[in-house]
Amino acid sequence: MHAPTRLLASQFGSPHGVTAQDSYVRLLWHLAFYFALPLGLIVLGGIAWCLVRYRAKPGSERRASQFQYHIPIEAAYTIIPLIIVAVIFGFMFNAENHVDRVSRAPAVKITVEGFQWGWRFVYPNGHQEIGTVANALNINSMKNLPVLYMPAGETVQFTLKSDDVVHTFYVRDWLWQRDLIPGVHNVADIDVKNPGIYDGQCNNICGQYHAYMRFLVDVMPVKQYKAWYAHQAANSITTAGVTVSS
Repeated sequence: MHAPTRLLASQFGSPHGVTAQDSYVRLLWHLAFYFALPLGLIVLGGIAWCLVRYRAKPGSERRASQFQYHIPIEAAYTIIPLIIVAVIFGFMFNAENHVDRVSRAPAVKITVEGFQWGWRFVYPNGHQEIGTVANALNINSMKNLPVLYMPAGETVQFTLKSDDVVHTFYVRDWLWQRDLIPGVHNVADIDVKNPGIYDGQCNNICGQYHAYMRFLVDVMPVKQYKAWYAHQAANSITTAGVTVSS
């Protein structure tokens, strides 16, 4: 199993994923930190200053000066937040364009289909990897979960479908999730840099057995993936480790 997502001091506590896209997510995290730290210090400093400078002494009747319509201050606390929001919006717009970009010629296309309660992964030659709640209920055996096989370091395009209600395809270590919405043609690209086995699950409450809608992702080196794919008969089905030809 792949190591959990890391939290590094050098990343300001930001999760560190394993995809080519997650750098844009971390950039937004860092940008928010750059703005939040000085603003937080200014607010705390102002509170400390008021506590010390304008504290009421025993027996004192003095009141702090009252004033209004201070144009420079009002302009500052209006304009500065607008500038911060505009900067963050610009970086967020750029990040979304990169993360949500869909390739016209991905290396691999896989259909991800969610249903109550299980997963079906369909490959270009018709091979299917299927797992249902009946398999996942045996929580002591990870072998009973459906496995999504894909190559590392290449663009993999998912076509996301739902047979019934809204499901969410979520892999924690990728810092990535996408919704499967009935009747909506949802396509997304992902490029996982590091080979390994990653935990996945449905991240949207979808009914009684939502908690058991789990799966594994086996990200292989390219040659290993091609060898695996070459051994999958066209229109074959693998369920809980058992392959059946249709």
